Amino acid sequence: MASETGALALYLDAPLQSWGVSSRFQRRDTDSHPTKSGVLGLIAAAMGIDKHSEDEASRLAPLAACRFLVFPVARPDNDHPPLRLEDYHTVGGGYDRNHPVDRLRIARKASGGPSTTVVTRRFYLEQARFSVVLEGAKDVLESAAGALQDPVWGVWFGRKCCLPAAPLLPTLAPTSADALRLLLEKVGGRIANEGRMEREGDGAWYQNDEPVSFGKREFRSRPVSRDPVPS
Repeated sequence: MASETGALALYLDAPLQSWGVSSRFQRRDTDSHPTKSGVLGLIAAAMGIDKHSEDEASRLAPLAACRFLVFPVARPDNDHPPLRLEDYHTVGGGYDRNHPVDRLRIARKASGGPSTTVVTRRFYLEQARFSVVLEGAKDVLESAAGALQDPVWGVWFGRKCCLPAAPLLPTLAPTSADALRLLLEKVGGRIANEGRMEREGDGAWYQNDEPVSFGKREFRSRPVSRDPVPS
């Protein structure tokens, strides 16, 4: 017998969010929408799924099997679209002249040797708000919703500096349309623009953000297509 299905909607509101898809160390970009790997990583942390444990992949699998939908949200008090923020960031640039290792680095740099300073650029979405909906097995979504109410580990939006500005308001319903409607009623918001739906079809592309194992950094590609604003 097939398990009963349902939907879980979440509200993502923060001064900064960052959802990497193809980032490298010196350039850490962000997608324009939350990624499936980022949101499932958030839920996995809330559920206490250790990425170094032997059962990590088996515990992630039911979450990864859920279909993923996301829409940007506008509120009456703030209808501005998100901005992109670039953070010029350096690693290893500060030296302590009293420390013997740092004195050696300073001397090497003065003699024309390679600099130990690494420049990185990190990108964020500023003042962004999203509604995320997962569709899948009802018992899996109920466990996720319960964990988000009392998380084992901290919850953030892509990076540890991106802390929520509002509760996630986990909202369970029989269908994604019902879950989305109930969530928007709670926050007093509306869908601001087209979203993204996990599905095949004309115009779909593949995004490598369905997690298999965070510990081993293994991901699968999934189909993504634009979803119009619900009427």
